[in-house]
Amino acid sequence: MHFSGIHLTLPFFFMLKNKDIWLKANANVELLEAVKKCNIEDVAAMSRLRKLWDKEEIAVVAELVEARKRARAKLDNYDTIISDSEGVQQATSSLIAAYKAGRFLTDKPIFDLCCGIGSDLRELPAQAIGVDNDSLRCWMAKENTGKIVHCDDATTFKLPSKCLIHIDPARRNQSGRIFELESMLPRFSEVTKITSITDGGCIKLSPAVNFEDLESLLHPYEIEYFEENNRVVQAAVWFGSLLKTENKITATSMSIKQSITAEPVPPNYGSVIDNWILEPNVALERAGLHGTLGNEFDATELAHGIGLLTTNENPQSSWFTSFEVLATTNLRFEKVSSALRDFECTQVEVKTRGKTVDPNEWQKKLNKKSAGPLLTIFCLRLGKKRVAIITRRFSKL
Repeated sequence: MHFSGIHLTLPFFFMLKNKDIWLKANANVELLEAVKKCNIEDVAAMSRLRKLWDKEEIAVVAELVEARKRARAKLDNYDTIISDSEGVQQATSSLIAAYKAGRFLTDKPIFDLCCGIGSDLRELPAQAIGVDNDSLRCWMAKENTGKIVHCDDATTFKLPSKCLIHIDPARRNQSGRIFELESMLPRFSEVTKITSITDGGCIKLSPAVNFEDLESLLHPYEIEYFEENNRVVQAAVWFGSLLKTENKITATSMSIKQSITAEPVPPNYGSVIDNWILEPNVALERAGLHGTLGNEFDATELAHGIGLLTTNENPQSSWFTSFEVLATTNLRFEKVSSALRDFECTQVEVKTRGKTVDPNEWQKKLNKKSAGPLLTIFCLRLGKKRVAIITRRFSKL
């Protein structure tokens, strides 16, 4: 990390993890206001700040200001959050945290293990207690939630009987993201030991986890995939008394504020491109439920595993974005360009699956004048054929 005038070398990295400096910097209201008003990348501005305050405090306050900017679209308390940028990145959004907390409405003891900066803890019922082995994170969580937070190891912390837990194992290390369950901290085998002595709860995992990954480790359970801002952002594994549907998969969209729970059924396959293309919500597709739902209105998949469905009638389902098929042509630029001229359109968005084309490059070439209606072009490989499907997005009234 680098700010003009401040080079965050290894000692500065440890400084940003120093609780005492954070305590001092957080109390410095004057410095906080000064950093908010200036361009931290400007050398002259940094020089003025360093005449009044230590570079350690300036660096921490600059990190705090940056974290609050990042939190604006994610956390309800973004303007008062105490965190670094990493803490905000790893935090559950307020919207999803509040949704998950709805299952914890009980008088039982609740513990948020590996609570981080406290985004989930903040939304859990009042009796919830946080636990984290990082003293800085514990202080941040306490400041952000006003709740009790213990600085302890989740694997050795003594939990009372019949309690509920929320646990968020670390999925990052110095090398980057962790995808293997046994490489998380704590390891998933350690997590399951913790779950065995509780009444129930929720394990927050990467959306890359698959249902079958857990079959030999945890039973029974339910996986819930969350979509927010058109991204699958996390998977929640529910178990014990908080389990609603044993061994089922749930897709939850924060965009449409809906959930669907079912067993995944592969979509039927059809080689004919019908009147409509259906693009599933990313959580629905990640959960493998696009076929389950699509089969209800006789939709078929354009190619095995491609995810896009086609149907004769527009189902107007909130779980799918519908595109009316206007024309189909070979996937050659001159063919597509010619077809667009017939529609008097030079304003398009390009979508693809399997990296059939570079959508940004095609959009740049086709959007020369940005005239006419906005059309959507699906550039796909269907079996041995490469096709361009020119469509019009259906607007829900």
